[in-house]
Amino acid sequence: MGRRAAAPFHGHQSQPWRVEKNRRPQKAHRPLPAWYYRVASLEYTRGRDPYPEDFDEDLSELEESDEPDEKECECDLEAEDKESERSYDGSDADNYYELKETRKERKRELLEQRERHEEEKEARIEYAKEKEEEVNAAYKSFKKARRRAKKKDKTIPLDSIAGQTFKLFSSDYAKFWNPHLLDGTKYLEFYHLGDQGGFDFSQSAGKQVVTEERPVDGHVYFDAETSCSFGPFPLPTRARRKDVKIKGDGKYDLSFNFFGNGYLKLRVPRDLLKDTLVSPSTAPQIFEFVGILRDYEKERKEMAEAREKATKNRPPSPPSPRESYFEMNHFMGSWAQSRL
Repeated sequence: MGRRAAAPFHGHQSQPWRVEKNRRPQKAHRPLPAWYYRVASLEYTRGRDPYPEDFDEDLSELEESDEPDEKECECDLEAEDKESERSYDGSDADNYYELKETRKERKRELLEQRERHEEEKEARIEYAKEKEEEVNAAYKSFKKARRRAKKKDKTIPLDSIAGQTFKLFSSDYAKFWNPHLLDGTKYLEFYHLGDQGGFDFSQSAGKQVVTEERPVDGHVYFDAETSCSFGPFPLPTRARRKDVKIKGDGKYDLSFNFFGNGYLKLRVPRDLLKDTLVSPSTAPQIFEFVGILRDYEKERKEMAEAREKATKNRPPSPPSPRESYFEMNHFMGSWAQSRL
């Protein structure tokens, strides 16, 4: 007889000893942006916490709504941040989000700084243009006077520039000047070298040169790191349209135009100014400055008026707690108690 097929078993089957639950697959950690690894490593490479300035290297583009340096590495995280405040949950999540917030604050700070620099830049340009207009008006007057003098076969005399200082202004220079530098007075000074090699800035220096016609030296100053000396060169005694060309520090081509008492023009090569410029490669090859003779008495008067105006516009200081009505009048006040 053939073997019968086994009937199916309908009884209780043995249960497995462990029930497998449906587990949610863990989300792989996405790579964090490059700026995080660079800044976070400073704690180990330099032995200190990151400074706000340490983020500047990666903040090349300052747009509130766009972070191009993070697009490749953090695009997924940024998308998730719209739904969750903290989408990254790695072991260093706290450190990452703390640095990210510091970076955002630094970015806002740089944006405000850039806006402030732009406002200050526009103010400097407008101020320089006002001075250029003043000097250009004087130059037009000089050309008219020169034509009249030429008809009479005469020349226009100049006061001596020895011992004099001229403040320099240029709207082009204001456009390219680096706002992170200390903004000081730009000036041009002329002097005689004394017999002992020292500078002679005395009032008699200018008067003495009228008869002696001694050569004059000079110095042009833009900031503590950018300046040059020049001369000696023949003292100009007559106003002329032709420029006087002189070598500064033996290598910079300086061009002067002495056309009127109290005014002059100066052309300076870019090479001399390159360390003070934001973008030297796009700046003009030659910068033209106008010079206005310094009137120290007038400057002192203007400064005094400015201080007086600032004092008047200053809001009154709140009374000291020890000078309040209670302290000065009540029997429990400090004034009455001091008399006990």
